[in-house]
Amino acid sequence: MTGRAAPARAAAAAALAATLLTATVAGCSSSGSEISPIPTAHVEKTSHGLSVVLTPLGAQRIALRTERATVAAGGTGMPGGEVTVPYDALVYEPTGNPAVYVATGPLTYTRYLVPVTVITGQTAYLKPGSLPAGATVVTQGAEELLGVQNGVGEET
Repeated sequence: MTGRAAPARAAAAAALAATLLTATVAGCSSSGSEISPIPTAHVEKTSHGLSVVLTPLGAQRIALRTERATVAAGGTGMPGGEVTVPYDALVYEPTGNPAVYVATGPLTYTRYLVPVTVITGQTAYLKPGSLPAGATVVTQGAEELLGVQNGVGEET
């Protein structure tokens, strides 16, 4: 009897272990035991209006990049006096209006609606006075900022 009992006990122990493992794994996925992720972005009222504020992790996750806007010199058949930004800085509101995000503080970005006069290659020309002097615009990650501001993405 000892020879037959050992394999039966081993099979029963294996079945019990499998049952316990399944119950443990299933318990891990219940919503009551989930830890809420730390937000990496939020919308905040600033002196510049509603702004998206990122954490360093949030900026890293969206691979945020910025570039300074410039003023077009003109004289080569191109418009003169307009503010120029890289085409990649443009995002579009649900209404179709173009906008850019401007750095207005540490990891703080404010949306500016901008009137585009012309797009040539990878440069967008904006009407004079569209942006603050020396503005730094977001060239990568602006879509994510727009999503956070419009409530599409709560975290980045």
